[in-house]
Amino acid sequence: MPSKKANQYGTAAEHYVIEQRNLEPARCYWHDAKFQNGTPVEIKACDVDSTGYFQIYEEAHRKLRRAGGWYAFAPYRRSGSSARIVTVRMRRSSKMPLMKWSGTGGHRGSRKTKVRVEAVLE
Repeated sequence: MPSKKANQYGTAAEHYVIEQRNLEPARCYWHDAKFQNGTPVEIKACDVDSTGYFQIYEEAHRKLRRAGGWYAFAPYRRSGSSARIVTVRMRRSSKMPLMKWSGTGGHRGSRKTKVRVEAVLE
């Protein structure tokens, strides 16, 4: 069952990755940060013990790919009222495996796919 605090944990993961990787914060629907050279980075977080997968939205992914952007994957484990980042893995958006897109039920108006944590940590 997904946590009702998933958004809070995801925001905390974004701050962690931005600080750890020395990124510039960005507020855009298709990326959360930028490298110092301006290359966009989309930060994805998920609860390893609950959902076990990252959600990627098709429209945002295509924009990120066109811009030569990266993903920062930050799986976490909940610990009481907080979360602990397990690791951070960077991957070029162009190096993501072929994805199967499905409808979102109206959320965000874009199709999405799910990427298992294990696929990112390999």
